[in-house]
Amino acid sequence: MAFDGTFRKLSITEREALLASGTRRTFKAGQVIIRQGSQLVGIYVVIAGEVRVEHGFPVVRQVVVKKADGTQAVEKTPGRLSVEVTRLGRGAIFGDMSFIDDSPTSASVSAIGDVETVFIDGGKVHTMLDRDPSFAARFYHSLAVVLSERLREANKRARGGRPRSAGASLPAWARGRVKAAGKPPAKAKTGGAAAPQAPGVQR
Repeated sequence: MAFDGTFRKLSITEREALLASGTRRTFKAGQVIIRQGSQLVGIYVVIAGEVRVEHGFPVVRQVVVKKADGTQAVEKTPGRLSVEVTRLGRGAIFGDMSFIDDSPTSASVSAIGDVETVFIDGGKVHTMLDRDPSFAARFYHSLAVVLSERLREANKRARGGRPRSAGASLPAWARGRVKAAGKPPAKAKTGGAAAPQAPGVQR
């Protein structure tokens, strides 16, 4: 079953019933499945393919423009920047956070290639939860495990993303110049031409 690992606290029968209550939805490459800030009333399960989770935030772009009188001015243009948070494959779920707290979605989700999902309507899930308190306990326990695992992975990525040296966070061309600048100048050959300068170092 697609989400055996996700809802591992549920019995096979309960997982089958949960999946059977949903509707299949397919998406093409690049198609947006969920937009950040939208209201979602259910949970998606990835049956086949992979999706990208992105978080967007507002930015202000500054551009120097030349006026008709020859002077320069800075124009500020509002925009948005998207950062990929993670990718989810077969068996993964998304939309669960909004299901839990009834808040707008905190990220956008789009298809990487063709994607097949099952959308489980929140109303149907709540009906199942209200009907069987023990099922509800196992269901929320499963979601808690999923959220905990995601948080651990996010913490690992955050620790691994810290630069190990001063130049680690610089672009490749700048790191090359930092290394070159740190080398001692080459000694001039006796009777020959002056020693070549290190790349990127101007005198």
